[in-house]
Amino acid sequence: MRTKAELATAVLRYLTIIDATESADTDDSNFIIEAYENKWAEIRAHGPELTYWKRDDIPPAVFLIMRDLVALEVRSAFGQPINASEKEAEEMIILKRLRRHTSVKSSGLPVRAVYY
Repeated sequence: MRTKAELATAVLRYLTIIDATESADTDDSNFIIEAYENKWAEIRAHGPELTYWKRDDIPPAVFLIMRDLVALEVRSAFGQPINASEKEAEEMIILKRLRRHTSVKSSGLPVRAVYY
């Protein structure tokens, strides 16, 4: 399992705010963690099967999906604005990746991923 702090660092590196040798600033990290928690709660409200993991323990299988989703959410705060229609289109693509990960059985019920 990956942590929220690892996610914050990954988002900052993805947005090229920090490079591989730098560590995340505490304020930036806290801002990104708060954005992740809000997005996690928002997704959970629409369908708890999409956020089957505990908020503090991000499974490796969805780590990059959540990184992309949170980066999209916070990028304007780091000087990389995006207009609303582009943001919505990108978010739908990222959420489609998350839905594919939590695939469904032929009955239409969600399948919980099992990690060994």
